[in-house]
Amino acid sequence: MNVIGLDIGHSAVKVSATLPTGKALRLIFPSVICPAFRISDDAERMRAAEETVAVGNRSYFFGETARTQGGASVTTGLSEDWIDTPEHTALLLGAWRKIVAAGHPVDGVMMVLGLPTHLFSRQRDRLRDTVARHLPVKDVKVMPQAMGPYQATMLMQNGALNPDRQLTSESWGVVEVGHFTTDFMLVQRGRWVEKASGVCSGARVAAEHLMRLVGDRGTTVDILEAEEALQTGHVRHFGRRLDVAHERSQAIGMLVDEVVDTATRLMEPYARRLDGVIVAGGGADMVYGVLRDRWPHAIKAEDPRFSVAEGMRRFGAALSLVRAKLATPA
Repeated sequence: MNVIGLDIGHSAVKVSATLPTGKALRLIFPSVICPAFRISDDAERMRAAEETVAVGNRSYFFGETARTQGGASVTTGLSEDWIDTPEHTALLLGAWRKIVAAGHPVDGVMMVLGLPTHLFSRQRDRLRDTVARHLPVKDVKVMPQAMGPYQATMLMQNGALNPDRQLTSESWGVVEVGHFTTDFMLVQRGRWVEKASGVCSGARVAAEHLMRLVGDRGTTVDILEAEEALQTGHVRHFGRRLDVAHERSQAIGMLVDEVVDTATRLMEPYARRLDGVIVAGGGADMVYGVLRDRWPHAIKAEDPRFSVAEGMRRFGAALSLVRAKLATPA
């Protein structure tokens, strides 16, 4: 079974898979979309063609092409009903296009995707149907996205159980700091505890707050610039770098406060008895230190930004191993 873990995040699309050569395939591109248009420059038009997809009777640029060419018309999908939009479908098709171009087989594919915890129960069937309708993939699995980092911790690369972990006796918390939401999950002896799971704002609130703070200094930046400044601590300003480290610290502090407050409310009654708390997602670095101070058994996921896609791929690989064993005559 060719398993693809696909995390269509609100900031970036992440893909984890394995090529026929055995080499790991990891892809990432911005979750940016805009209507396609004719580009005059030949070289740029050829590059743009690689990041153009059609949804219905309309064509879209996606990824770096959309971010470069889109200007004010770009869409980044900040809504809970995002999976029902043509923009989300464009990212799905764009990811598939890049996967195929990288040499991944198109036959016998299992695709595993995630949804925010609070949307999982009401959107999983719709997401599964969307994938089956637009891609030549019939084996589609959908899981709460915070389950990804947990699976990446409990399973090996090939889907086998991690010999250092005990799936049926250990209990873990997950704090997955994404762009749109931060998802919280508790898995107790292999079982999801829904009462201790929940959601709060993601890294976007820090970016939005940074926009306001920099604006108070008389410099207007858009959301994409603000997101970049959260990483770099500066913005480009008429040929020089404008230091916004102070504003960045304030903006991140706002996010940290909300994440810690929600984590405490949901997980504090269980925290002492957990084997660990996995901090994952693209915003993991922003909150890990504070959570570690509070819960000394907190760990940061390996490659936090890819931990959702990688965990979903490992879950699919584990399911394939189970199916193969059941299919083998005793």
